Amino acid sequence: MKNEKKFRREERTMKKIFNHTKMVCLLFLLLPFVFFGTKNQQVSAESNLAQIHLHKKKMVNLPGSLIQNSGTEMEEFDQYQGLADVTFSVYDVTAAFYEKRSAGASVEEAKRQVQTLTSGSPIASGKTDAAGDLVFELPKKQADRDAVYTIVEAPKDGVTTAENMVIAFPVYEMIQQADGSYVYGEEELDTIHLYPKNIVTNEGTLLVNKRGTGENEPLNDAEFVVSKQEGRENTKKYILSAADGLYTWTTDKQAAYRFLTGKQYAAGDAGIDVSENQKGQLKIAQLETGAYQLEETKAPSQAALIEEERIKDFSIDSGSNVTVELTIKNDTTNVTKTTPQLDGKDVEIGERIQYHLTVNIPSGIQDKVGSENKYKHFQLIDAHDPALTFENTAEGETGYALYDGEQKIDATNYQVTEKEHGFTVTINPEFVPQLTPGNQLRFVYYMYLNEQAMPINGFTNKANVETDFMTDQTPPSVEVLTGGKRFLKVDGAVTATEALADAVFVVRDQDRDDANYLKIEEGTKQVSWVQTADEATKFTTGTDGLVDIIGLKFGTYYLEEVKAPKNYVLLTNRIAFEVHETSYGTKEQLGDPEKVPNRRKGTLPATGGAGTYLMGAIGVVIVGLAGCYFVKRKKG
Repeated sequence: MKNEKKFRREERTMKKIFNHTKMVCLLFLLLPFVFFGTKNQQVSAESNLAQIHLHKKKMVNLPGSLIQNSGTEMEEFDQYQGLADVTFSVYDVTAAFYEKRSAGASVEEAKRQVQTLTSGSPIASGKTDAAGDLVFELPKKQADRDAVYTIVEAPKDGVTTAENMVIAFPVYEMIQQADGSYVYGEEELDTIHLYPKNIVTNEGTLLVNKRGTGENEPLNDAEFVVSKQEGRENTKKYILSAADGLYTWTTDKQAAYRFLTGKQYAAGDAGIDVSENQKGQLKIAQLETGAYQLEETKAPSQAALIEEERIKDFSIDSGSNVTVELTIKNDTTNVTKTTPQLDGKDVEIGERIQYHLTVNIPSGIQDKVGSENKYKHFQLIDAHDPALTFENTAEGETGYALYDGEQKIDATNYQVTEKEHGFTVTINPEFVPQLTPGNQLRFVYYMYLNEQAMPINGFTNKANVETDFMTDQTPPSVEVLTGGKRFLKVDGAVTATEALADAVFVVRDQDRDDANYLKIEEGTKQVSWVQTADEATKFTTGTDGLVDIIGLKFGTYYLEEVKAPKNYVLLTNRIAFEVHETSYGTKEQLGDPEKVPNRRKGTLPATGGAGTYLMGAIGVVIVGLAGCYFVKRKKG
């Protein structure tokens, strides 16, 4: 009898108790949000139903002092973010609880003993929604007794599971007193708010390497947003800012935080901390465990988005110091210009020079914006020196051609337009999306040096590409050169300073009688080599004695005199000469001409100085005297 009275007193006391179990959990952010539960609404006590409203909160550190749940809504927790997708199940432990009580256990002892009872099927279960909330409607009575329930949190990746909570009806508000203690209110609660809290870790890192398709170059200032999906309706949320070491989220994509390559980011206490990073790299630290989506919203200047590269899914797995690394491409251009048939860069005037203008086709060339083609404009651009002439024809051995990889493109699919000192190759807009993504577009064409070419200059040919989004920021330039040589015809006397006119020369390509002769076309100055002297170009000295030979490749040639100046002896040996980059001179100064002396007819070679002339005079006298002697002797 005595035990029964004691039991009834404790049972009445139990009705004044509101149960709250503190929870300390471990998590790592960006899990998909799932909505589960019902809208909070007041439940009448007469319906025998109570509403348990769980507000799951996360933080990196617990408050300095633990906050007691009051059973009502508490503004103290509004500063903390909700934790989504945490599953809770409710077990009816009423019968077991009263069995423990009948066996002499106190209310607190009985609660501790039923805290781990989770056998059988739960009477209710659900997941916290995107805000971290979950609502259960539970009977306040079970078998005509005040109900007792154990609420169990299911394990979740990256979260340290909280201790089970035991709640026993009836529940009354806990009211804090001036001295910090709590007392129970007089009014029974039909809607009970509980705030289980989680400590989360944020040690995950995303590392993005941004590269261009042109030269695999690192790119700064690519713009990204980070999102995740949570709840039964897969609500999409974007990182907005940060607070208390955790990222905060918004459903408004326009308001989402923009992350840039070349920077690194971390969740600060009052916003996102930003610092410099190496070129082309984006680092986002302090991410929680979960599944994410990285979306590029804006490409860097002179680069273009690639649709298949634009969105990347990634996950931060549970564990410390987890780093996920992604490489994401933007389309950029890389134009090259080569002269594959040349060995070096020296050419003859008029020689047909084959050029290859090559550019990478964007990987996103077939992408669309809505129903429209993304790329509508694709143009190759050539700009060349006035001394170069473009062979503007698609016919013949020196006709131009356009290739997609090794596949020749029909000339009806592009237009070649010549302009002053240049030309453009414009691909028809409807054909642009038919190009092969990532392939090489190659325009093969021919040019030649014209009559304006001089050996003291290099002659450049520049190239670029222009699309809807970009041009090459380091366009290539190819230079070709031609060579020449200057000669001065002089008197072969000792001083050798008198210039001689009317000497005639030809140029041979070898020191042989059957060697070819140089021919330079009048007007165009085109160089060719012929087999007969009659066809050859004759270089005749003027009063200045000069011979100018231009338009030759670098190498060894032979100057052959075919007519000497009047009263001078014709040279019998060819004169070898070298043509190289500075053999004619430089832009700053012409080179000194090589002297070619001729000796006068009738003059013996001077080999003994003044003494030679003296001996000659003596010889003349002796011959004269001898002649007189023989004449006189004959008369006698």
